[in-house]
Amino acid sequence: MLLADWFARLALDSGLDLSQHSTSGDAFTLGSPQCFNVRAEFIEKEPYLRFVPSDSTRDELIARVAAGAIERVAAMDFGGEIWYSTELHELPWSMSSPHFMGTLLQRLGNQTRIVGWRRLGGGVLLEFTEEAADSADGKAGLLAPKAVVKVHIAAPGPTPGHFASRIAHGVVEVVGSICTFALGRPVSLPHIVFPARQEQSELAAERRADTTVLTLARKGVPLDIMGWAGRPGGFPVFERLRSSLLTFDAAVRQEHDAVACILYVVAAESLTTPAPMWRTDKLSKRFREFYDELMPDALDEIVRHGNFEEAIGVRRGSRTPRALRREALDRIYSFRSGRLHEGLDPSYRGLAADPLENVRRALFSDFAEAAILGFIGAPRSSLIGHPMFAKNGTSVSERPDAL
Repeated sequence: MLLADWFARLALDSGLDLSQHSTSGDAFTLGSPQCFNVRAEFIEKEPYLRFVPSDSTRDELIARVAAGAIERVAAMDFGGEIWYSTELHELPWSMSSPHFMGTLLQRLGNQTRIVGWRRLGGGVLLEFTEEAADSADGKAGLLAPKAVVKVHIAAPGPTPGHFASRIAHGVVEVVGSICTFALGRPVSLPHIVFPARQEQSELAAERRADTTVLTLARKGVPLDIMGWAGRPGGFPVFERLRSSLLTFDAAVRQEHDAVACILYVVAAESLTTPAPMWRTDKLSKRFREFYDELMPDALDEIVRHGNFEEAIGVRRGSRTPRALRREALDRIYSFRSGRLHEGLDPSYRGLAADPLENVRRALFSDFAEAAILGFIGAPRSSLIGHPMFAKNGTSVSERPDAL
C-alpha cells in the first residue's frame, strides 16, 4: 500500500494525475479506468508490486517513477501526514429490546458528559458536542444529551491513498471504543472515513499545538492507549488494551444481559492473557490471582454492593475480604465459562424484568471498567501457567513483569 501511494505521489510530480484509486483481487488500479491508468499488480518478491501502464508508450516514465517510489519505501519514508475527519454519533437508548431495563440501568450508571476538545496522543483529536435535549422544557432528563464526537486522525502517508486510509480506518475503530468507554454510552462508526477538507486539516493542526487540549480520560485515568505502541516493550500492552476496549464496546451495545456479562468478563480476561502457547493453561487461577492483586479495593466495593450475594451467588458470612474477593472472581469467571460452554438460560419476563439480571450486568460492567482502568495504571503480565513454574501442580503467583 505504501509503495502504491508513493508511486501515485511521484507520478503527480511527473505530470500524471493518478489520485483516483481502487483495488481488485490481485492489483491496485491507479487512475481512472476510463483514462490513462496504471495497474499495480501484486507479486511475491520485492518490491511486491509490478507497475503496468495502460499505454505502453509511457513505459520508460512509469519505470522511473516506480524506481523512485521503491527507494522511498526502502528508506522507510512515510511521506508526511494526511488528516482524516469523521463523526461518531451516540446510539440512542431504546425500549425495543426485551432487556431494555438492563441497558437503561447500565447507561444511567455509566454515562458521563464530555464537552470540548480532547486528544489521544499526538495523532488523534476529538471534539465532543451534545445535541439539544428532547424534553419540552429544554432540560435534560435522566439520560444525558446525545453525544456527537468529531474525530480528526493524522495518518502517515505520502498521499490520501491506500496506506493512509487503511490506518485511519483502523484507528477510528479503536477511537470509537475509547469514546464509548469514556462516555459510558455506545457510539456508531461511519461507513467510511474520508480525507479531511483543508479547513478541517488546518483546524486539527491548530488544536494539536494547543497545550490546553487535554488527554481524554475516564475517572481521572488517561485513555491514550496508542502511546504504549511506540514504547519499548509496550506493544503487548497496547494490543491487550485494544482488545479489551473493543470487547467492552461490544458489551455496552449488547441487548441481552447475559451476553453483555459474558463480554464484560472477556474484556477483563483479555488483559490477563499472555502471548505464548502456555496462555491456555490455568486460566481461572490466572484470572483470580491477576485481579485479586491488581484491584482489591474495586473488588471490595463490588462485594459491599447491596445485591452482591444474589447477583454473584456468594454469601459473605464472616469471611475475610480476601476470601470474598477470590470467590467472587471465581464466580465471575465461571459465569462466563458456563454460558460459553453450555449456552444461555431462559430469561424473558416481559415487563416484569428480573432485577438480579440487571444488577448483575451493572456489577460486571463495573468490574470490567475497573479492570481496564487498573491495567492502564499498572500494566503487567502473568507467569501463571508457564511450564517452568508449574511443577507438581503448583505455579508462581501473579507479578508484574518488565513491560
